Amino acid sequence: MATTKKIEPVKMTPTQMKKKIEALEEEIRVYKEDTAWCYMCGKPKKKNRENFYKNTDPLVKSGYAAICSECARKIALRTDENGEEHKPTKESIILALQYLNKPFLENVYNSSVQAAERNAGIPGAKQNAWSTYIRTIAMQQYSGKQFKDSDFFKQKIIYEDEKTSADVIKGKESQDNYEGFEKNKADVIRLIGYDPFEQEALSDQPFLYSQLIGLLDSSEDANDDMMRTASAISIVRAFLQQSKIDNAIATYMSDVQKLRTNSATIKTLQASKKDLTAIIKDLAAESCISLKNNKNAKKGENTWTGKIRKIKEMNLREGEVNGFDIGTCRGMRQVMNMSNASILKQLRLDESEYSDMLAEQREMITKLRDDLDNYKEISRILLRENIDLKDYMEEHNLIEPDNLVDLNELFSCFSSNEEETEVADDDESGSDSRASEA
Repeated sequence: MATTKKIEPVKMTPTQMKKKIEALEEEIRVYKEDTAWCYMCGKPKKKNRENFYKNTDPLVKSGYAAICSECARKIALRTDENGEEHKPTKESIILALQYLNKPFLENVYNSSVQAAERNAGIPGAKQNAWSTYIRTIAMQQYSGKQFKDSDFFKQKIIYEDEKTSADVIKGKESQDNYEGFEKNKADVIRLIGYDPFEQEALSDQPFLYSQLIGLLDSSEDANDDMMRTASAISIVRAFLQQSKIDNAIATYMSDVQKLRTNSATIKTLQASKKDLTAIIKDLAAESCISLKNNKNAKKGENTWTGKIRKIKEMNLREGEVNGFDIGTCRGMRQVMNMSNASILKQLRLDESEYSDMLAEQREMITKLRDDLDNYKEISRILLRENIDLKDYMEEHNLIEPDNLVDLNELFSCFSSNEEETEVADDDESGSDSRASEA
């Protein structure tokens, strides 16, 4: 059985004990004044410019950053597990500045990147943007600035008198794009029953939903083929990957001086794009998604009649419109009036035929007027009940506001007739007054 060794206390005289306490207090004082603790690597280090950057926040009494300069460099230069440093990126520099509580300024970053590129061929020079940036941001003119003073936290203020037409158009376009994105997302979830791009980046989702909605059938029952739906989702994701590969190739190709160095990377990206294109073609052919292999091509669903039939099958309120009706189309009414005037001009009727026609038309007009009065009363009663029902359903949240019809717009066709009647009356009164004056 193991036994613990007892440590006997060292016997000291009061004088020796006093000297020992004074020595320990001096060590603690020196440790507090000259040593700082890095909470990232967990090591105490001596306070100096080599180990710690200055922190100009007035609330920080120590005057030094919370992490050491070595840990900040590892973050900015993305040091890997093997200890090798990589070229700093904008994101890695921002992350290191966040730990150091120093601001990220766009103009300082751009000048640091340019300085690093200029010094790339000079031996012994600072060859990365991080070293240049952290040295520049420590100057006196940036003293007192913190990470919260970074440029990306500042929202640009544009007054009404400074707004240009381009700013207004851009704001409207962003609002329209967002509304279109929300509509496409809702339609995709309604058609397939779940959100296929929930884990995708938010910046990529508008592209994915807009592409997928064009590959799905407008009828919910037509998307029961899970193989075809899964193929459509995979094709859309492949399209997104192709787009990102094209952007990467364009970035590498933009620097002509480094084109030879990046040639191997460009070839690899082009090969990946070729493989993605082959996958898209195979999936489109197997699932009858492409126009060449579309199973609906022979059914006439891509014709106007097929589209109208599909809208009716979806039972959309917006689809309940008269696409081609003489009674509701003003253009067709004008054509009808011109046609009737041309027929009457070409016909040469005698008095008896003309009298018979007038008698028949009078009888027809009398009947139509009676029917019109009856339908007006019926419409008035139904309209009153409809308004009462709408008010009740809106109070109890039983109806979607988007499904309601604007009554002013619905009855606007009668206002145009009244305006034409008023114009005609004004013309007649004007001609009468001119005749009386003469």
